[in-house]
Amino acid sequence: MSTELIVIMSIVGGAGLIGLFYISHSIEKQRRQRALLIANLSDYAFRMQRILDSIPPAYMGKDVQLLLLGQIKKRMERLKDIAPGNDKFRKKLDSANAQIAEVTASTAPQTKPQLKSPEEANEIRTQLQDLSKIIENFAQNKVVSVEDARRYLAYLQASFVDANLNYLLQMAENSRKENKPKLAILNYEKAMTEMKKRNQKGAYKERLEQIAAIINELKIEAGQSVEEESEEANELTQAMNELIEEEDAWKKKYF
Repeated sequence: MSTELIVIMSIVGGAGLIGLFYISHSIEKQRRQRALLIANLSDYAFRMQRILDSIPPAYMGKDVQLLLLGQIKKRMERLKDIAPGNDKFRKKLDSANAQIAEVTASTAPQTKPQLKSPEEANEIRTQLQDLSKIIENFAQNKVVSVEDARRYLAYLQASFVDANLNYLLQMAENSRKENKPKLAILNYEKAMTEMKKRNQKGAYKERLEQIAAIINELKIEAGQSVEEESEEANELTQAMNELIEEEDAWKKKYF
């Protein structure tokens, strides 16, 4: 075999190896991209489903439920196309379709339930914040119009306020049962602050009167006179403002 032929065969062989390397690299890159796409679609759908499962329907409203379910369905359809052999995606798609049909067909009025514990109320507050970020992201990516996003967020804000009041009142009740009057008063006062902000139509008039009476009882039980409130009002108000700062900051971002 001539030297020239050996050189040519070596060049061809080397080129073949290089080509095989690039083909393998391209296949591996596509595989990684496909795996990443599946993970992103699946994780986002799971995040939305977790919110649907965690928040009572009345705290979201029918429109927001259908919006999330529609986005879950869209991602499950895409996943089913990408990985047709994965039965898990087909089942989740069937589940999303069933939930959409159920919510669409429902005509019963949705009433926000009484939350059973401060932990439950706090979890719903957290989930509502997460849901608000998702809605904001939908608006930025033109999944929904800005007008619809504002409408959805306004409903979620009202739900957040309800959950927040529930949380504060339950914390106050727990503190009262544990014979911690100062902490109970603080949480009652925070709840009253929230109610007074939204009492333009007298929606919280009776509740405010009830809480004010409870606070006076707690002060008497603690050996304070009702008039002594003025001596520590500034300190208490400052503490309340600091504690509700996080909630107000979230609300101001969206509204």
